[in-house]
Amino acid sequence: MMTMQARESFSPISHPGHPLRAYPVDSPRAKARLVVLALFADGRVDAAELDGLAKYQAFAELGITRDDFFQVLYDFCADASGLPAGNGNYLMSAALLETLFDEVGDAGERQKMLRLIFDVIRSDGHLADGEARLFWQALDTWRLRLDDGIAYRPRAAAHRQRGRQRQTASSHRGDRIGL
Repeated sequence: MMTMQARESFSPISHPGHPLRAYPVDSPRAKARLVVLALFADGRVDAAELDGLAKYQAFAELGITRDDFFQVLYDFCADASGLPAGNGNYLMSAALLETLFDEVGDAGERQKMLRLIFDVIRSDGHLADGEARLFWQALDTWRLRLDDGIAYRPRAAAHRQRGRQRQTASSHRGDRIGL
């Protein structure tokens, strides 16, 4: 474990033109920061969202320990102090978000991240405007469709297939299922 003095002797790596540190493409920390963005997208971190991280096994999915995830969260908060502020929140441009999303380059990892972001933003039962904007920005930047994140989970795909089979069987009996 690094002491605070040793840690402070390292200067943060930053992208030209913005105050956030850079992480290697597809690294666990780059992916963790996107989950951190999802946690903060509604302006606050909700206990249900933090509980959701454990529920959805986010740390294992990211390939990061719980402690390292919270270090990324801490680093993000420290870096965010250099962002413009407005209405009590820090403002991130679409271009800055795109740079952060570009730190995940693998198509499979992007689908996994889309699902994790979705899981985090829905875990408190409320979809805030900032959360929706973050989700749509991910879709746009990564050129994904809504169902790309769902396809990532094999269990979810199997569940949908069973539902379709039940729906087909029901339609043969004349029953209707509303979706």
